[in-house]
Amino acid sequence: MPWEPKQEGLAQIVDLLRQSQKTERNEEHRQIRQKLESLKHFPDFNNYLIFILAKCPGDGGDAANATRSLAGLILKTHVKGYYEGFPPEVKAFIKSECLQCIGDPAPLIRATIGILITTIYTRDLHHWPELLPALVQRLEAPDVLVVEGTFGALHKICEDSGHALVQMEGNPLAVLIPKFLKFFSHDDPKIRARALACVNQFIMARPPALADNINHFLEGLFALATDHNVEVRKNVCQALVMLLEVNVDILQPQLPNIIEYMLMSTQHTEERVALEACEFWLAFAEQPIARTLLAGYLDRLLPVLINGMRYSEVDLMMLKGSVENDAHVPDREEDIQPRFHKARGGIAAGAGAG
Repeated sequence: MPWEPKQEGLAQIVDLLRQSQKTERNEEHRQIRQKLESLKHFPDFNNYLIFILAKCPGDGGDAANATRSLAGLILKTHVKGYYEGFPPEVKAFIKSECLQCIGDPAPLIRATIGILITTIYTRDLHHWPELLPALVQRLEAPDVLVVEGTFGALHKICEDSGHALVQMEGNPLAVLIPKFLKFFSHDDPKIRARALACVNQFIMARPPALADNINHFLEGLFALATDHNVEVRKNVCQALVMLLEVNVDILQPQLPNIIEYMLMSTQHTEERVALEACEFWLAFAEQPIARTLLAGYLDRLLPVLINGMRYSEVDLMMLKGSVENDAHVPDREEDIQPRFHKARGGIAAGAGAG
């Protein structure tokens, strides 16, 4: 018989969660947190938390969703702290509920579910073999929210458990990477961005599954280069930088076009895109072919880079405030060292075959 909460206990826990958000950090707030902390000793408390996250939408407003998300984040803390001690039936119930509500209408809840799934997976990697097939199946759902929520979970898994996926018996990437590539042309820009972000996690490792699909990947990547979505464009720049670092030969036929693209992207009005594009020049300068190829672009590239070095009015105001606040304090070494943007993710080369 499926587990069902007792309504009185459910109401009490929901009320505590709501109060913990409304109360300022004072003695009353501390007492509420202590009550919530004491409940973790009850065997059913984690069932209540996942039930609230998955099945207590309330009025669907921001406050109700915040309460549901808080329940999920408390559960995530419990998973990180003592998941091995959860009874098997509690583990099974939590996993089932996570998958059932992965397409929740609220973005906050989808994100919380993704975090919870990833946290469980990193601690139960070899005891949740059905997770990846279940997520792959949900990518084919007609409901775009289910697909979006599934990609949110998969992206977090690729970030947190990428090394394990590369080395895992059964080679799950042989299924996952072609599936990700399929969504490069999806109508929803969030899904296109997430699909590319998932593949990006494995560029540095060069697993066989990516090598086997590299032409398909490049074709999809170049098609996304003109995407209107900022997150997609940022991920395209990130992918090109990593490919340049680990497999410049495969890009060489397209390098003139890529240089033109990065010149344009370095001047993008969205800082996230421009910062990722700037990484390209740093990586390219380390390539033996840079001296020959870049010579014809220096008259256009140098003004762009110099312009990017200028402080904005906001930067100057912040610097002025910083100087005024600590003018009497001697500079530390790290205060005067140059800082470089390093947003590239992915798994380091050597984690996989190839």
